[in-house]
Amino acid sequence: MQNIIQETNTNNLHLSPSHIRLSGSDLELAQALDNRGERMKRALEPISSQYDHILIDTPPSLGLLTINSLTAADQLLIPVSTGYFAMTGLVQLQETIEMVKQTSLNPDIEIIGLLCTFSETTNVSQDVEQELREHFGNLVFKITIPKNVRLEEAHSRHSHIFDYSPNCKGALAYKALVKEVLSR
Repeated sequence: MQNIIQETNTNNLHLSPSHIRLSGSDLELAQALDNRGERMKRALEPISSQYDHILIDTPPSLGLLTINSLTAADQLLIPVSTGYFAMTGLVQLQETIEMVKQTSLNPDIEIIGLLCTFSETTNVSQDVEQELREHFGNLVFKITIPKNVRLEEAHSRHSHIFDYSPNCKGALAYKALVKEVLSR
């Protein structure tokens, strides 16, 4: 694990970027015979004492890679796109989280908050955000991450936003998110 951790130009921020080889991880995990739901947790144990926080960004699917992430995590920050289908995926995720708790893979995992992403001034975006706030109350972060071209550009250039465009609206929103997360 240590050999894939990269330093960044931002103080105290290290990254382990994804790789195309992860696309086959669900199949590899499905074929594993022992503790396939706990592989990530075991891989993170040797480095966990070196960091205050480890963030695991998962794909928006509910495969074995996501199950491994839920097993390894203490808390969940759930990004929710403020698009039309947002609520459907959220219901499925809640069911998966309950399964992880009930099967003793990680009975103590908790949701720290829901984060509205790709937030726009469209009616659909505002309606989804309002519905999330009505249904989940204070669990929804106050800060929202706007749809921002600089965020997309950073991603396409294999950079993070704090190196690529540290003063754009997206970067400022993520900085505000960090403060809100730490305050919780």
